[in-house]
Amino acid sequence: MKPSTLLGAASALMTSKKAKIVFVALQLGYLAYTFIKDKPEENVEDVVK
Repeated sequence: MKPSTLLGAASALMTSKKAKIVFVALQLGYLAYTFIKDKPEENVEDVVK
């Protein structure tokens, strides 16, 4: 099971609004991290041309 799925399930089970916000923020942060990590690096010289 993926960590983002676990964070989403934990968010759904929370009753506190503050806890839900924290879990959603963690989930979005993790997804952004994986997106940036998996993105291939571009050379600045290739972009300019």
